[in-house]
Amino acid sequence: MNAYPQATCRYERRRASTGRWAVLHPLGHAEFAGLACSVATVRAWARDLLTGRVDDSALDTVVLLLSEIVTNSVVHSDSGRTAAGSITVCLGLGGGMIHAEVIDDGSATSLPFVRAADFDSDGGRGLLLVEAMATAWGT
Repeated sequence: MNAYPQATCRYERRRASTGRWAVLHPLGHAEFAGLACSVATVRAWARDLLTGRVDDSALDTVVLLLSEIVTNSVVHSDSGRTAAGSITVCLGLGGGMIHAEVIDDGSATSLPFVRAADFDSDGGRGLLLVEAMATAWGT
């Protein structure tokens, strides 16, 4: 039995007709509770799916960036603000790419953006890392 519940990935349903999923082989998708403790669960899930399929450096980068994005979803979206909030993560490989998709419950009050973090701030660097380390990202 899979320890991670499967969820429908919005792109997986249309992958044959979309450019991105036409070249990607979906590895898996799972839904996680919109809780801070889910960040570690997402890291373990991604590591399980990608180990042996990508080199260690790429694996470490994907796991780090997923941690940042899932943390943002928990902190800044309705996924972390409501009792039934959830986050769906989809992973795929193909065309020399690792594709990671995080779908949260959105927010009526904010959109993701890269911001300058204060030097002594505990947070605010997640999307800076994504911007610096990912080939591409978007919302």
